[in-house]
Amino acid sequence: MVDRTYYETREEAGITGPVSGKQRIRSIDTLRGVALLGILLLNIVAFAQPTAAYFNPIFDGADRGINLAVALIVDIWFEGAFRTIFSMLFGAGLLIFIAKPGVDESVTKALYYRRTWLLVCFGLFNAYILLWFGDILYAYGITGLILYFFRDFPAKRLLKYAALIFLLLGLLHTGLHYSASFLHGAYQEVVSLPEGAALTEDQQNVLDNYDAFLAQQFMSPNQIADELAIRQGGYVGNFIQAAPVSFFLQTGGFLFNAIWDAGAMMLLGMAFMKWKIFDASRSMPFYLKMTAFGFGIGLLVNTWEAVTFVNSGFAPQWIATARPTYDIGRLAMAMGYIGLIMTMCKLGVLTWLRHALACVGQMALTNYLSQSLICNIIFMGFGFGLFGQLERFDIYYVVFGVWIFQLLFSVYWLKQYRFGPAEWLWRSLTYKKKQPLKLQGA
Repeated sequence: MVDRTYYETREEAGITGPVSGKQRIRSIDTLRGVALLGILLLNIVAFAQPTAAYFNPIFDGADRGINLAVALIVDIWFEGAFRTIFSMLFGAGLLIFIAKPGVDESVTKALYYRRTWLLVCFGLFNAYILLWFGDILYAYGITGLILYFFRDFPAKRLLKYAALIFLLLGLLHTGLHYSASFLHGAYQEVVSLPEGAALTEDQQNVLDNYDAFLAQQFMSPNQIADELAIRQGGYVGNFIQAAPVSFFLQTGGFLFNAIWDAGAMMLLGMAFMKWKIFDASRSMPFYLKMTAFGFGIGLLVNTWEAVTFVNSGFAPQWIATARPTYDIGRLAMAMGYIGLIMTMCKLGVLTWLRHALACVGQMALTNYLSQSLICNIIFMGFGFGLFGQLERFDIYYVVFGVWIFQLLFSVYWLKQYRFGPAEWLWRSLTYKKKQPLKLQGA
């Protein structure tokens, strides 16, 4: 039996106050906890290694042996999937937040917009103070401001809009793939010329364009050397290095990619919420079919992509975000994980683990920000200075350590307090009133 349903939860919630622990949908918290921890499997590479290594394992020597095996496992099983789920749950969270019976719509709207603008501020804090240029909170917040206008749309219409955006994203990724493929092929032809051969203007343009392409992916040798030196230095140098990257990703990168990526997933998440998929109230056969279909399609697509990437000699047109079938693979895997977690919730298995994951999910904002803090302390020069010092295989010891810490800390904290520290601040600012933090009797 599911712990709580969407409608039961909201009817028992306070009119203008935040949702309490007993009023939460535990299946959603569990799924959010899985997604939050899973995101670190990908982000850790950018925390621990030159940014180029995030796109291509040759840049941290992970193109052979056990390091390659680890890189491929992460690529096939996890690339994009948990970020997809995290985004979908943001869309679902919008519907949960605004479902307050008897409350004037203008009040709910004002609270939602204040809450969402505050999330933008948290994103700016994460990007510019905690120095995580891969922050997603800013994109979620800005996209969430637009998402409010879709709240009353039926699930099928939300699905249609999401599908349209996915189609556009697919065309974008396909365009990037063939553009990079053409450029890489032309580059290979030029560099295969005899040494000292005179280059035509077109051939020189190919070299210049390829250098510019590498720079856009943070893959030029000079960029990598500079990044290694800066990341192993002090806070100010790291700020100067990270701030322009964050600014670009929050402007041009946001307009041309992030808003569409996040928007499609959020719309899909809203549709899933309306179909009662996230609260584990659908039938067991439904979730089993969802799991089998998702993993069946996702693993097939992702394995083909990964094998092709390796066989191409790690050609740039086969990096994850430039694969024509990228969105098919990550969306299918997300469906598989959602089906699996909902099945676990319905079966009532692994009770302690589900509880711990739900606690992580309930404190998702705190845990997301703390991942930036912890990883930068471990890897940057103003901390332990391990940036670029570990192999791909070894950085996952760090991931497991962070996982264990966040699982244990989240359980411990929520035994004594209603919210995580960041969640408490977020809610207090949203409602313009200091929220009670400590549990009665704790």
